[in-house]
Amino acid sequence: PQQCLHVFRFLYSDEVQIGPETVMTTLYTAKKYAVPALEAHCVEFLKKNLRADNAFMLLTQARLFDEPQLASLCLENIDKNTSDAINAEGFTDIDLGKLFSI
Repeated sequence: PQQCLHVFRFLYSDEVQIGPETVMTTLYTAKKYAVPALEAHCVEFLKKNLRADNAFMLLTQARLFDEPQLASLCLENIDKNTSDAINAEGFTDIDLGKLFSI
Protein backbone atom coordinates (compact mmCIF):
# COMPACT_ATOMS: atom_id res chain seq x y z
CA PRO A 1 0.00 0.00 0.00
CA GLN A 2 2.65 2.59 1.01
CA GLN A 3 4.90 1.50 -1.84
CA CYS A 4 2.08 1.94 -4.35
CA LEU A 5 1.66 5.49 -3.09
CA HIS A 6 5.33 6.13 -3.87
CA VAL A 7 4.81 4.87 -7.42
CA PHE A 8 1.64 6.88 -8.02
CA ARG A 9 3.16 10.02 -6.47
CA PHE A 10 6.16 9.60 -8.74
CA LEU A 11 4.01 9.07 -11.82
CA TYR A 12 2.06 12.26 -11.20
CA SER A 13 4.74 14.55 -9.79
CA ASP A 14 8.07 13.02 -10.88
CA GLU A 15 9.16 13.32 -7.24
CA VAL A 16 9.63 10.64 -4.63
CA GLN A 17 10.82 10.42 -1.05
CA ILE A 18 13.00 7.32 -0.78
CA GLY A 19 14.59 6.31 2.49
CA PRO A 20 16.49 3.32 3.85
CA GLU A 21 13.28 1.80 5.21
CA THR A 22 11.34 2.08 1.94
CA VAL A 23 13.87 1.76 -0.88
CA MET A 24 13.66 -2.02 -1.36
CA THR A 25 9.88 -2.20 -1.35
CA THR A 26 9.70 0.85 -3.62
CA LEU A 27 12.17 -0.78 -6.01
CA TYR A 28 10.13 -3.97 -5.99
CA THR A 29 6.93 -2.03 -6.72
CA ALA A 30 8.61 0.06 -9.44
CA LYS A 31 9.77 -3.12 -11.17
CA LYS A 32 6.37 -4.76 -10.73
CA TYR A 33 4.58 -1.84 -12.36
CA ALA A 34 7.34 -1.20 -14.92
CA VAL A 35 8.33 2.32 -13.87
CA PRO A 36 11.98 2.46 -15.01
CA ALA A 37 12.60 6.06 -13.92
CA LEU A 38 11.57 5.19 -10.37
CA GLU A 39 13.69 2.04 -10.52
CA ALA A 40 16.65 4.24 -11.46
CA HIS A 41 15.99 6.55 -8.50
CA CYS A 42 15.94 3.58 -6.14
CA VAL A 43 19.13 2.06 -7.56
CA GLU A 44 20.87 5.43 -7.41
CA PHE A 45 19.85 5.76 -3.75
CA LEU A 46 21.29 2.31 -3.04
CA LYS A 47 24.55 3.15 -4.82
CA LYS A 48 24.95 6.35 -2.81
CA ASN A 49 24.32 4.47 0.42
CA LEU A 50 26.54 1.47 -0.32
CA ARG A 51 28.96 0.83 2.53
CA ALA A 52 31.03 -2.12 3.69
CA ASP A 53 28.53 -2.88 6.44
CA ASN A 54 25.62 -3.27 3.99
CA ALA A 55 27.45 -4.52 0.88
CA PHE A 56 26.52 -8.19 1.34
CA MET A 57 22.85 -7.37 1.95
CA LEU A 58 22.77 -5.08 -1.09
CA LEU A 59 24.55 -7.70 -3.19
CA THR A 60 21.80 -10.17 -2.38
CA GLN A 61 19.12 -7.60 -3.23
CA ALA A 62 20.90 -6.50 -6.42
CA ARG A 63 20.92 -10.06 -7.68
CA LEU A 64 17.31 -10.61 -6.63
CA PHE A 65 16.21 -7.48 -8.51
CA ASP A 66 18.49 -8.20 -11.49
CA GLU A 67 20.65 -5.10 -11.05
CA PRO A 68 24.09 -6.21 -12.31
CA GLN A 69 25.71 -2.78 -12.07
CA LEU A 70 24.73 -2.47 -8.40
CA ALA A 71 25.92 -6.04 -7.79
CA SER A 72 29.27 -5.19 -9.36
CA LEU A 73 29.64 -2.12 -7.14
CA CYS A 74 28.85 -4.26 -4.10
CA LEU A 75 31.54 -6.75 -5.09
CA GLU A 76 34.06 -3.93 -5.58
CA ASN A 77 33.18 -2.53 -2.16
CA ILE A 78 33.55 -5.96 -0.57
CA ASP A 79 36.91 -6.41 -2.30
CA LYS A 80 38.21 -3.03 -1.09
CA ASN A 81 36.78 -3.33 2.43
CA THR A 82 36.85 -7.08 3.00
CA SER A 83 37.51 -7.00 6.73
CA ASP A 84 34.69 -4.55 7.45
CA ALA A 85 32.32 -6.36 5.10
CA ILE A 86 32.79 -9.82 6.62
CA ASN A 87 32.40 -8.38 10.11
CA ALA A 88 29.06 -6.81 9.16
CA GLU A 89 25.77 -8.33 10.15
CA GLY A 90 24.73 -9.13 6.55
CA PHE A 91 27.69 -11.44 5.97
CA THR A 92 26.10 -14.26 7.96
CA ASP A 93 23.00 -14.13 5.73
CA ILE A 94 24.69 -14.90 2.41
CA ASP A 95 24.39 -18.32 0.83
CA LEU A 96 27.27 -20.57 -0.10
CA GLY A 97 26.96 -19.76 -3.83
CA LYS A 98 27.45 -16.05 -3.20
CA LEU A 99 30.38 -16.77 -0.94
CA PHE A 100 32.06 -18.82 -3.67
CA SER A 101 31.45 -16.08 -6.26
CA ILE A 102 33.13 -13.56 -3.99
